Amino acid sequence: MRRCLSACAVLVLCGLAIVCGHEASFAATARTGVRVEVFAQAPGARSLALCAGRVYVGTKGDSVYSIPLSGGAAVRAAAGLSAPNGVACLAGRLFVAARDRVVAFTPGPGRLGMGEVIRSGLPNKSHHGLRYIKAGPDGRLYVALGSPCNICQPQGLEGSIVRMDPDGGAFERVAWGVRNSVGFDWRDGAMYFTDNGADGMGDDTPPDELNRLAQGAFYGFPFFGGRTRLRGFERAPPPTGQQPPIHEFQAHVAALGIHFYRGAMFPELRGRALVAEHGSWNRSVPVGRQLVVVGTDAGPDRPFVSGIGRPVDVAELPDGSILVSDDAGGKIWRVSR
Repeated sequence: MRRCLSACAVLVLCGLAIVCGHEASFAATARTGVRVEVFAQAPGARSLALCAGRVYVGTKGDSVYSIPLSGGAAVRAAAGLSAPNGVACLAGRLFVAARDRVVAFTPGPGRLGMGEVIRSGLPNKSHHGLRYIKAGPDGRLYVALGSPCNICQPQGLEGSIVRMDPDGGAFERVAWGVRNSVGFDWRDGAMYFTDNGADGMGDDTPPDELNRLAQGAFYGFPFFGGRTRLRGFERAPPPTGQQPPIHEFQAHVAALGIHFYRGAMFPELRGRALVAEHGSWNRSVPVGRQLVVVGTDAGPDRPFVSGIGRPVDVAELPDGSILVSDDAGGKIWRVSR
């Protein structure tokens, strides 16, 4: 039986604050009927993907885990990989983005068999070396390749988002000037991706970003973070045609996974973007560490769930409930009604 959220957690939904105490008191205080529970435990849980009736979980260690859609015990599905952070499902196959390659597996309930390397030779540096991968509505795979630094001039494919066919072919760069994206999703055929801002420029600048993909466009790094000039590149002329962010998050919240809600369990969220804020690491007053509903022109980002460790990615189960991974606690949380 899944465990309810512990006493430190706070859920805010439609203006109603529900403070979760011990398991016995949580149900009694949740007058909206919303629940936050531990769906499963998986060491260092990061990216999430639903594939062939299971939830696959990437990590920054060497393993990928799988969990039944009903939750419960996590099984080590694959091991011996280099930082297999990214997981994605396409055409019945599981794709894992490790640091320098993309590997395809046939999913199943136990250990995965030998994987097929469909793409190798990706930039192999540890700084911002956790790859995010997702399948687009065009039937192709998209992979984020972070910049190997805080602020520097990326080389080659560093600081970009690339796209490829499921066999690794038709490989191309679709965005550049991206500092470190660890999340994207699609709405109405358009791709939106988060990007983490630089450190070391104060508590309140530069912002994290939400961007809309324009094929082949430049997104500002290392010249800009949001609309702020970055240290060391203040006077350097940037490439022309820069795409500004469509939304700016508070500096240092570490906006990672994004998911546009599609289900029926939370009709008030349909079409809205949910973003996992992993949280600051060196800000004088910590920020982030929550799941937010991205604001519109009419208002700011709205906290949705907090007190769930350090959120990384967001996924949606077939019943419309929401999964959030937490790499600090090694948990996957389920938000439902």
